[in-house]
Amino acid sequence: MENLTLDHEPQAKTMTSTINVLTILTFIGCALAFIGAIWGIYSSSKSMEQMAVMQDQVEQMSQQGNETAANMMNQAFDMAKKQYDNRYLMLIVNLLATGLCFFGALEMRKMRKNGFYLWLTGEILPIVITAAVIGLNLLGGMVVIASFLFAGVFIVLYALQVKHMR
Repeated sequence: MENLTLDHEPQAKTMTSTINVLTILTFIGCALAFIGAIWGIYSSSKSMEQMAVMQDQVEQMSQQGNETAANMMNQAFDMAKKQYDNRYLMLIVNLLATGLCFFGALEMRKMRKNGFYLWLTGEILPIVITAAVIGLNLLGGMVVIASFLFAGVFIVLYALQVKHMR
């Protein structure tokens, strides 16, 4: 007869130093994102004043014959106006995404794979929503590409650690 003991229980996985560093950086990023989202709402009234100045500059450039610069400024104006018009939607999306990233990082510190997927959703959601809101003109496309590149570094680093999670 076979003697069954508790010696063969699976051991709990311990947090790797890479996950520790990545989650600490994520917590810092979440704090900055939260502050940025709140600050964006408070400073949105100033953006209307800046848009009026920007519109005057576009008109001046157009009159001077500098169409390329006027076109770029016009795109920046359109992007800023779309962001202003959708500021409450963006606030909700950013706060939701920040919460998902924070909770996902907490779960990854407990070595749970579902934390990675929560974090990944929170990382990609605002980029996709921002692209949908501001559009993908030249300036908006550059913003989205820069966001994906920055997020991509963390996505790869976290994805390499998923094998250590349960």
